[in-house]
Amino acid sequence: MTHLFSGERLAYGWLGHHWFYPLAAAIVLGDVGALYFQDGDHPRLFEGAVLFDLAVLLPLLYLWCYRAKETAVILPMVGLASLGIWVTGHLIPVEHQHLLGSVAWLRTTAIVVLALIEIKRRCHRYLWMTPNAMRSNCSTEVTRPPSSAQCQPR
Repeated sequence: MTHLFSGERLAYGWLGHHWFYPLAAAIVLGDVGALYFQDGDHPRLFEGAVLFDLAVLLPLLYLWCYRAKETAVILPMVGLASLGIWVTGHLIPVEHQHLLGSVAWLRTTAIVVLALIEIKRRCHRYLWMTPNAMRSNCSTEVTRPPSSAQCQPR
């Protein structure tokens, strides 16, 4: 019986630290279910609600759940907001998309910024995290090409 309680403690410990994932799944499933059962009377209201849930509420909940990581949480939060705009664009039928046209540029901008930050981070890691490997590559003898005087016509 004590083994059962230790497993429960592990589950509660994981949920205590990562409560964002089951809550995000419930919110997304609620939005998809509402899309399935909507009657179509208020498409702008529904579009705004889904856009708010996926592009604003989920990133803020992520920030709240992982606030102890400080600045490391900002990039995933921006990526999650961009993903929320993209998913909303696929959930809402094209004929009911009114707000998405005005916020679509945010998704493109966020993706470009995230890509540039990732490129900078990878270049920084390559250049500064492996100085010994770079020094060993640079210390090998390099054979010189033939002098330019030999290659010029006379």
